[in-house]
Amino acid sequence: MRNLSVLEETAVALPEGVRVLDLCVDAVESRTFVVAGDSTATAQLLTYDRAYLLTSTAALPFAASERIAGMHFLMEREQVVVALESGDICTIDSSGAVDTVGTVDARIAAWRWSPDDEVLVLVTGEDRLLLMTADFDVLGESPLAAGQREDAPVSVGWGARETQYQGRDAQPAPESVSRLSGDDDMRVRVSWRGDAQFFAVSFVRQGARALRVFARDGRVHSEGEGAETLEHTLAWKPSGRLIAATARRAHRHEVVFFERNGLRHGEFALRAGTGRVRELSWNAESSVLAVVAETRDGACVQLWADKNYHWYLKQELRARDVVRAVWDAEEALRLTVVCARGFVRVQLHSAAAVAHAASLESNAAACVVDGARVLYTPFAHANVPPPMALHTLDAPMSVRHVAFAAFGAGNGFALLLADQRTVVLYECDAGKARPRELRYVELPADARARQVAWAERDVLVSLGAGGVSVTDVAAGSTRVCAGSAGMGLAVLAAAPLVGQVLAAGAGGRVYSVALDASEPWALAQLPAPCAEVDAVACGALGAVVVGRTARNQLYANSRLLSAACSSFFLRRDMLLFTTTTHCLRVAAADASLVTGAGAADGDGDEAAAGQGEARRRIERGAAIVLAAPAGDAVVFQMPRGNLETVRPRALVLAAVRRMLDAREYRRALIACRANRIDMNVLYDHAPAAFMADVDAFVAQVRECDLLNLFVSGLRDEDVTRTMYPGIGADRGARAAAGSGDSAGKTTAVCRALRPVLQARADAARLLPTVLTTLVCERPPAIDEALGVIAALGADERDAALTHLLFLTDVGTVYDAALGRYDLALALRVAERSQRDPREYLPELRALRALESEELRRFTIDAQLRRPARALGHLCAAYAEGACAWDALVAYVDEHALHRECLALLAGHARAPDMHVAYGDALARDKQWAQAAAAYMLSQRAHAQAVDALVAGRQWQLALALAAAPGSGFGAQRVHDLALRASALLSDHHMFADAARCLLEHTDATEDAVALLVRGALWAEAVRCSFQRGRADLVETTVLPGIDAAGAATGEDIAEIRAAFAAKVQRLREVRATPLALMAELQPVRDDSVDVMSDTASMASQFSTFTATVTDASRVTGSTARRISKTKRKAERRRLRGKKGSVFEESHLVDSLAKLVDRVRVLQPAVRELNLALIQFARAHVARRLQRAFAELVAAVLADGDWVFDQQRILVGEGGQLDLVGEVNADGMSALPRLPKPAFPSADSWMISALI
Repeated sequence: MRNLSVLEETAVALPEGVRVLDLCVDAVESRTFVVAGDSTATAQLLTYDRAYLLTSTAALPFAASERIAGMHFLMEREQVVVALESGDICTIDSSGAVDTVGTVDARIAAWRWSPDDEVLVLVTGEDRLLLMTADFDVLGESPLAAGQREDAPVSVGWGARETQYQGRDAQPAPESVSRLSGDDDMRVRVSWRGDAQFFAVSFVRQGARALRVFARDGRVHSEGEGAETLEHTLAWKPSGRLIAATARRAHRHEVVFFERNGLRHGEFALRAGTGRVRELSWNAESSVLAVVAETRDGACVQLWADKNYHWYLKQELRARDVVRAVWDAEEALRLTVVCARGFVRVQLHSAAAVAHAASLESNAAACVVDGARVLYTPFAHANVPPPMALHTLDAPMSVRHVAFAAFGAGNGFALLLADQRTVVLYECDAGKARPRELRYVELPADARARQVAWAERDVLVSLGAGGVSVTDVAAGSTRVCAGSAGMGLAVLAAAPLVGQVLAAGAGGRVYSVALDASEPWALAQLPAPCAEVDAVACGALGAVVVGRTARNQLYANSRLLSAACSSFFLRRDMLLFTTTTHCLRVAAADASLVTGAGAADGDGDEAAAGQGEARRRIERGAAIVLAAPAGDAVVFQMPRGNLETVRPRALVLAAVRRMLDAREYRRALIACRANRIDMNVLYDHAPAAFMADVDAFVAQVRECDLLNLFVSGLRDEDVTRTMYPGIGADRGARAAAGSGDSAGKTTAVCRALRPVLQARADAARLLPTVLTTLVCERPPAIDEALGVIAALGADERDAALTHLLFLTDVGTVYDAALGRYDLALALRVAERSQRDPREYLPELRALRALESEELRRFTIDAQLRRPARALGHLCAAYAEGACAWDALVAYVDEHALHRECLALLAGHARAPDMHVAYGDALARDKQWAQAAAAYMLSQRAHAQAVDALVAGRQWQLALALAAAPGSGFGAQRVHDLALRASALLSDHHMFADAARCLLEHTDATEDAVALLVRGALWAEAVRCSFQRGRADLVETTVLPGIDAAGAATGEDIAEIRAAFAAKVQRLREVRATPLALMAELQPVRDDSVDVMSDTASMASQFSTFTATVTDASRVTGSTARRISKTKRKAERRRLRGKKGSVFEESHLVDSLAKLVDRVRVLQPAVRELNLALIQFARAHVARRLQRAFAELVAAVLADGDWVFDQQRILVGEGGQLDLVGEVNADGMSALPRLPKPAFPSADSWMISALI
């Protein structure tokens, strides 16, 4: 679907009287070397630079009358090599020095350098093949026509056709006659394959032209299949597939192809009127075949390209006295046309000629040039695959350029013919109508236009050698735009989206052409010259120019959108472009094109493709032909030539959004269904507008199936933020709006739709949708749906029930039917399920057999696991006498429904019994206080209440309840209760309460004092001893306790001080070792590596000091078990604190924190103990104890800040080590991680008089 357009056409004329003998090109420096001269002088080598200025002239050692066999530029040596048919070979270096390297005595009939410039093939006048190196050393020599390929098959005769019986009436086969064409120049031709491994030679042998294929070393590889009137032309396709030649038959002139093995492989016919073909040549990409041929209008260069097995004549270049065509080795579409008196450098570009007007009446047409034929297809109405077309238009001569109209619907187009001055205008109505020829427009003879643009109905703009010209079609006048000749313009394109005609210059500047022929004004400056340009209006920014360079860079003004763009199409709302990584990308045609806001830069197509609506994977090599101006279709052409129409999600969503804004809900819903778009977008696009238009939505959609499809797809998610956030600025706005959670959306929409459906005249027809709204609520209203069904007639009920069972699980509906206590409805549901009747029929019969309705409902609710409702029916059944009390209590205990049952039995005679049952249940759960309250509420379980209070260590209330009048407890029982309570309190180290219980309710003074001594309550023990008249207990119990406590406390202080000092000293040694050294000495353990996922890379820089793994791992079941095991191992290692391990520092800090806590806890105990020691004349012991403890406190306060403020490492989860902050020069960090404990007071615990 692409045509070849001429971007640049520069003609270079030689001095008067000098003719071109041969020409070659330096592709790297863009220099042109021409061997020129006249018949009376010596030949000269003329060198032209990239600006086509003559830079040097070198005299050659031969006359201009000598025939040149060929010339070639050796890139590595920077030499021009010229070979004469007389046999001389000359080299000319960059300084102009000429050297004759040698002579071939037998003359040179043909020569050709290999594409890698390493091997030279020479065919001598004696038909011998000569291979030489770049230094002109001979590699080999052999006869051209002699020899046989090494793998040639050997025929034994019996398999040949002539040895087989053909029947009685068989006629002898006609002999294959090969003869020379009348246009054959009898010269030898040589052509290399692109990889320089094979070359082909075409030569005349025995009155016919033969074709031979040789390997690089000169061995014969194959011979060409005999072809009648094969001509002298020869060109091997660089890609290596085909060898092109020409053959003239009686009825046509054609280009024929051979494979490497010499067999024929297709052909195509040249246009009628094509005379002698002088030369064939392929471009570097093997995409275009140049045919230098003679026609009725003179010699020309025809450019042919193939798609879908059809060869198109894409361009016909005409010039005076065309001799040959030379392709550029680097730029695939740069061609030098060699003429007798000069040369023409032509820059081509391949692009589709399609309509761009943003009109709903646009045919979205495309025109394909095929010589003098134009293949016209309106893709908005017919997708006709090439090489066919909906309409074929015939022009008077070959077409050079096609341009669609930039006004109105944009269906008209203009054809610039090959004579570069005739333009044919066509107009076309919307639809499939055949375009009508409107008129011919003749440009001035010197215009030499190469591109045209149809700006307005009566205004035609052309770009030619003299710059930009504006032609008034009605008046027939043409004016050249002022100053355009010196702007170096290469591209002329209409931009209907902004109503302007653009002209792009070689420097990247894009101009807007003034239709009054005044000087074009600069519209934008692109970073590089572009071969394709278009523009779109972007609000306050005005016109934004989008351009694509020949090197696949796509720009929007000065911003690079993609560095790998293979094609693009600009709509009023979107920019679509494909990349060389086989991805279609869509960008909003708004300010984000230039600013980048809300749009992603770069070409990360592989990773992002398929995510969101802005990217879509496409077939390799696919290119955009066109996109519907207002629809959602995009036409692609695949590399093999076939067309595919796709509907990218971005375009479909844009169309859906437009439909929703226009309140066209039915069209939007159908578009979503056809393109598999989540229908939640119908609501999420504009929730308030949708809820206000629910009536219109139902009225437009109408079909029950479509409504069901919409309702069943609803979910509590805003898809405009999650799935379809939009592109460009719209995407950024939605992203800023927050998450995509839309709690309650489904239920709200269903409840809004249901009354509208039920209020319609055809509500019966929409009943399935009503049921769907009930089922799709969150949670599903199955019970209400069954209520709707139950109110219907028999036939309608069955259909509705079938629809309900289609929407949800039959088991759920069956349970809901049972929950309505409607056994008949439950039976209908079960009959439509896959359940065995032997399962549900006995169950339903058993339920029907129950005489009590309340008991039946209890059984159903219990079966459906609805204990609260079941309890209500069970209590009602008990009230009716249909249920035993024990069954009620058992059910309440099983489901822990005591509170509910008490509420139901309020005022009932058996309510106290339920309180007792509740207390028993609480006691089993060891909720002693609650159990005691339940027992007391029953007014019948005093003993259970007292026991519960004792177990809950509420001894005061327990003894008060036991001692109360009417409790049933005697004095001895109260005494025993006090002893039991005291023992329980002492077991829980509540020594003060235990002693008080004994003192107040028993005579066990000695036991009470012993308990006070165990609790280190020295003052209270002494007081009780004297108060009870038991002074002897001071000597027998209290003083021994004080002495033992003093000794034990002293030992504890010494132990703590020694441990603290040792651990601080070791911590200093550990912190003296730098972290880097510890990391090197510590090996990575396997159980630490297990923290990574199964698929994590072992080279992810995981080390002992890594805080987290580089890639977040997905935890599977087996991985979770390994992580749990690893955590336990790491905890054990940390607790061990093995010396020298990386866990030692954190272990030491943790141990020191525990020691500090012990010191702080000891402070009040030491003070109380010292007071007791002073009281009993043991001041010397108290003084020693206070001095030792003061030294310990001082040591803790001295080193505490250093220990906890200078932490470096900490054991984290899974055995990993976390670095604490940045390491300083000393290997330390200033940020603590383990919590710093509370330090003991320096002197508040001390007795100041104790010196």
